[in-house]
Amino acid sequence: MSHFFLDAENWAGDSSLVLRGEEARHCVQVRRHRVGDEISVLNGKGQRAIARIDHIEKDAVSVSVQALHDTQAPATPVTLLQAIPKGDGMEWIIEKAVELGVATIVPIISERTIVRLDADDSAKKRSRWQKAAIEACKQCGQPWLPAVTAPCSTKDALKKLSDTPTKLIASLEPDARPLHEQLQRSAGPCAIAIGPEGDFSPAEYALFRSDGWLPLQLGPLTLRCETAAIVAVSTLSYHLSLPR
Repeated sequence: MSHFFLDAENWAGDSSLVLRGEEARHCVQVRRHRVGDEISVLNGKGQRAIARIDHIEKDAVSVSVQALHDTQAPATPVTLLQAIPKGDGMEWIIEKAVELGVATIVPIISERTIVRLDADDSAKKRSRWQKAAIEACKQCGQPWLPAVTAPCSTKDALKKLSDTPTKLIASLEPDARPLHEQLQRSAGPCAIAIGPEGDFSPAEYALFRSDGWLPLQLGPLTLRCETAAIVAVSTLSYHLSLPR
């Protein structure tokens, strides 16, 4: 079944919904749906409607809700702090993070980040990345849309997450420990930080340590930052799903 997105603010009621603009065009022109077809509509806040198409206009598709499903938010939300990689790596990471159930994605411009953004670039990137998150939700049927924040410095990112109970940083340093050891010492909502090409600088590692971040070992090999993000999030998600 095809999934489409209608943000919660435009979720007018539980009996009928209207897809407009790009979503309507995608439904009719790309997915080739017609009156009478059943589709899935997600609102990014945990709701999914199974709906039947009743009426099609040029830039609007009206549907009647046949069934409404509410999905609880993850009991332990995960925030990914990701130093922005070069190229399209950030979009790929966002796509996979959505599939793995990350609640928030914080792009960071670290000391060794190759990409440099001014205010206009940051706004455009954030819009593009949030759209990538929406597309990933539609692809996998994820009813909870992660928030993608504006790119910020490592220092500002740490301030945003200073009250998070469990804070982990992927690290190649000698005192890094496997996830199961670090989680034994922590509980509650989690944040995990992944460095850029070339890793975080020693000064940044000192900042993380002073703020209580625990060094996390991801194995004996040096991983690309994109690979490290997915290994860290998937391993963390698995451990959080285990009975306690």
